[in-house]
Amino acid sequence: MDEAIEAMRMAFATFSSGSSAVPQRSILPINRFSGTILTMPSFVDQDSPITSLKIVSVYPNNKTIGNPTIFATILLLEPQTGKPIALMDGSYITAIRTGAASGVATDILSRKDSHTVAIFGAGAQARTQLSAITSVREIKNIYIYDPDYSAAKLFANEIIN
Repeated sequence: MDEAIEAMRMAFATFSSGSSAVPQRSILPINRFSGTILTMPSFVDQDSPITSLKIVSVYPNNKTIGNPTIFATILLLEPQTGKPIALMDGSYITAIRTGAASGVATDILSRKDSHTVAIFGAGAQARTQLSAITSVREIKNIYIYDPDYSAAKLFANEIIN
């Protein structure tokens, strides 16, 4: 997680300096199935340039059929030719990236003596966010909220054990 936090810190700096193109994500509602498809292209013009496209599907009702709420896929392309060079399951990468972004934000925006965190939601991203936050702060009190009490309880038990 420490490496992911530093990578996100560099990514934010790259974006802020104008060395990357990251258009606003496009949102495709799939109303019939209460879902949403998000597409997120990017180009980073650094020493080793890379072009990528991430596709994320968010289907809250998936929980009722035992599927994750979020699926993600990442496609990497050669920037010189547009040739696909990798297709990856992006669900774990998305969770790590989201957690690492929370770690950077916590490090920059919270007091250095902060010891309490509240986590809203008890899914995969909650776990990586907590991991990142505890990487940058000495957390002593953790509050978890999820509309599904059993999910919050499961997450709390994971933390305790």
